[in-house]
Amino acid sequence: MINVVAYDRRAAERDAIRSSLWKKIERLPDQDMEFREAENTAELHSVLEEQTDPDLLYYEFLKGQTISELRSLRKRCEDSLLMLITDTTVSPLEYLKPGIAPDSLLLRPYTREMLSEINGEFVQTYLDRTEEDDGEKFMVETKSGKIFISFSKIFYFEARDKRLFVRTADEEYPFYGTIDALGPALPSGFRRCHRSYIINVGKISRVAYADNEIEMGDGMFVPVSRRYKKEFREIG
Repeated sequence: MINVVAYDRRAAERDAIRSSLWKKIERLPDQDMEFREAENTAELHSVLEEQTDPDLLYYEFLKGQTISELRSLRKRCEDSLLMLITDTTVSPLEYLKPGIAPDSLLLRPYTREMLSEINGEFVQTYLDRTEEDDGEKFMVETKSGKIFISFSKIFYFEARDKRLFVRTADEEYPFYGTIDALGPALPSGFRRCHRSYIINVGKISRVAYADNEIEMGDGMFVPVSRRYKKEFREIG
């Protein structure tokens, strides 16, 4: 369960954040979301009193607000990841300070696509932190030794040139094995989309059925074959 609290005086924006965030979280294996919201500081304090620190905290900070409120909140929720909602009328010098600086920034005005991308990065930051804590990693044997890769950083596995390759945002690592044997050994968030590919469902940006491909984060594309298209209908 990923606990989320959103303090934002705009109801429509809170709804947009909830919807965009859920599209990211619902793809993750064994994860659900509890979303609580507040439209004023009194409601925010009430919500925070009812539970432990949220995993993800959205906080609207606009011109005229005192930095002491944000500083107090940062101290109160020191284990939470903070997304600051603001605009260009607020100088970054006000909030980019030690002990206050947010983990992410939602800068108005923004588009739906920008919100989706920012929320995706925000969730990924949370996953990276939690996986560092629980030690869930994929091990690859290389000539220089063993490499351990967090599952949340893996985009896909590919069978190519009689080997398998694990792909992250910046690197790919070869190893020996078969795609058929690899599949059952992976966490449930990894699914076969082609005879040569197993993808991390949490990394999917969209499924382009007409082009027979899946767009992953960081501009990566992998093929999806007719055999597996049906399994991705609810994601596209």
